[in-house]
Order: sequence, then structure tokens, then C-alpha cells
Amino acid sequence: MNILNVFRESIVAAKGNPLIFVPMLAAFVLSALVGLIFTGSAIPMMGRFTGEQFAASPEQALAGAGAAVGAFMMVSMISSFVSFLAHGMTVGMADSALKGQPVTLKSGWERLVARIVPLVIATAVVLAIVTVGMILLVLPGLVAAFFLMFTLVAVMLDSLPAGKALGRSFQTVKKNLGAAFITVLVILGLAFLVMVLNFALVFIPVLGVILSGILFTIYAAFITVFLVRVYHNLDVQTDTSPEMEV
Repeated sequence: MNILNVFRESIVAAKGNPLIFVPMLAAFVLSALVGLIFTGSAIPMMGRFTGEQFAASPEQALAGAGAAVGAFMMVSMISSFVSFLAHGMTVGMADSALKGQPVTLKSGWERLVARIVPLVIATAVVLAIVTVGMILLVLPGLVAAFFLMFTLVAVMLDSLPAGKALGRSFQTVKKNLGAAFITVLVILGLAFLVMVLNFALVFIPVLGVILSGILFTIYAAFITVFLVRVYHNLDVQTDTSPEMEV
């Protein structure tokens, strides 16, 4: 597998099918709106958690703080759920684009709905495994994330149930360690560039935050296309790993 060719093909597919970016952008907008609504509700609640309020009425102050924390947790849960839906939809659309098939929001949504149950289960399992691994001195979590990075792609493209998709991802990475490692390096390299650009954008009042969010969603969508293209090229059926070229 020539990683440069894979990268170029991913760029061509993304540029030729701008609809691929819509699910991630829509998820960003929806999450931002939900965040604004809940944040607006949480700020008055947090206002109760002051020294004077706590001294006057500890129960009321704690109740306000608890409600605010609950609101922030709700925002995180909703944002995560919307993001995972967008990711799954983008995987399906990227697959169509890379195969030269028509890319539409309707077809992407239909593919997502058809695989929604195993996708939800697989996402929950991967998050649980990686989270536990992170708690265990971080390194196990990074290793788990590395071996399970193709799980959702396998759910969407191979129509596998969650358990088999986990196994498929593990076997794919195991039998293609070199290619998988280079793939991660490319993803991290792009992430570094995005971070540098984001650092410059934060100095732009208000608009900088919006542009930063849009930049991240574009990055996330492109990385999804790239992962799908890599997955197309990797071989899990044989005991030999494709030769990696740069």
C-alpha cells in the first residue's frame, strides 16, 4: 500500500464530494446550539454557588451547582451521540465516494439507519475499553484505541455486528502493523497542523471560535475518508501484510 497514493485519493474523493463534510458540520452546529441552550440555563444555577449563597443556604447552593453539572453532562452526552451518528454517516458516504458511486445525504442516512444498532453498541464498547485503558496508566488505552480504530468502519462497510467488528479491527491492525502505524502517524501529523491553525484562530474574537470548530469538523470528516481508504487497502484475510510504501 502506497500511503501517499492513499492520501491523494482521499483528498480527491473529499474534494469531489463536498457533501461528505455535511454530517460533521451539521453535528457541530447542532452541538453548539444545544451547548448554548444548556449553558444559558446553567449559568444562573452556578450563580447560586457563591460564598455568600452557600453560607446563607448550603442546600440551595449545592442544588444549583448539581443542576449546572448535570446540564454540562447532558450537553456532552448529546454532543457525543450526534458526533458518532455523523461519523457513521460519513463512513458510508466516504465508501461510496471512493468506489465512484453517487454520494447523497439520503443514501448516507439510509446506510446509517440500517447499521444504527451495531454502531451504537460498538461505539459504547470501544469507548468503555479505551476509557478503562486510559485509567490504567494511559498506555493500555492508547494501545486499545490503536487496535480498535477500524471498528466502526467495519460495522458500516462489512455489515458486521459489534463483536465481530471489534475482532475484525483487531485482526486488521495486527496483520498490517506497519500500515496501521503509518496511518496513525499521518492522522497525528494532520492533527498537529490543525492545532497550530486553531492556536492562530483563537486570537480572533468570536469568529475565531466558530472557524476553529469548522476547521476541526473538516479535519474529522477528512480523517474518516482517509481511514476508509486505508481500510479498503488493508488485508485481513491473509497472514501477510501489504508492503508499505511512502
